[in-house]
Amino acid sequence: MSRSTAAQPAKLPSSPRKSGTTPLKLATQTLMSATSIHKSYRKGTLEVPVLKGVDLEIAEGSFTAIVGQSGSGKSTLLHLLATLDAPDQGAVYFQDRQIDNLPSRQREAIRNQEFGLIFQFYHLLPELTTLENVLVPKMVQDGFFSYLRNKRAYKKRAADLLEMVGLGHRMTHRPSELSGGEMQRTAIARALISEPSIILADEPTGNLDEQNGDEVLETLNSLRNQENLTVVMVTHDANLAQTADKTIRLVNGKVV
Repeated sequence: MSRSTAAQPAKLPSSPRKSGTTPLKLATQTLMSATSIHKSYRKGTLEVPVLKGVDLEIAEGSFTAIVGQSGSGKSTLLHLLATLDAPDQGAVYFQDRQIDNLPSRQREAIRNQEFGLIFQFYHLLPELTTLENVLVPKMVQDGFFSYLRNKRAYKKRAADLLEMVGLGHRMTHRPSELSGGEMQRTAIARALISEPSIILADEPTGNLDEQNGDEVLETLNSLRNQENLTVVMVTHDANLAQTADKTIRLVNGKVV
């Protein structure tokens, strides 16, 4: 898909939850932080340390890139921030509240309502259309009857998001009919359906060619402004990291 023929993202109206607020990109308050994070994994009887005392702060409204070579611990760190895993030592804070030690149900609620997760391999359901894939988080969060009551509003939100990422003409297509860049933009729309405060993206361009990777990055930057988002992106590409406000570099499990 060339830039000249790609559908242009539409501007989405501000969501009711966030309308009337100052764009987060102008704020300096800390939204998320981690202190003295240690994490190791076991391979048989061998303990392999991955993170060795990581401290970081994520400013509200910022675009932060976490960079490092393969095995440096950057994806592990993102998973800990997202509460998909727990640190061996240290703590993760979101909105001044420690979240890594919460009961699983509370961690799931924060993850579903406040975090938008994007992965390298899209994780779209092949039997669903593009629009239905974007709606999946709402189906999971609400339960059957609540989802039915709100289905019309959710579909409108999903359709607006797909227009916003330039996929308004692909709503009825299934993943097998989409390009890699289109699948990742679908995943971005899905991450936004619940109006999260922060996007946590793990190598979102890692499975794409340069052109599609650039388009996905442009989409994230545009959405950051339109949706009042904070973005944290793991990448091994130093050139992509240059577009971020702040870069956190990991070497052998430590911030340098």
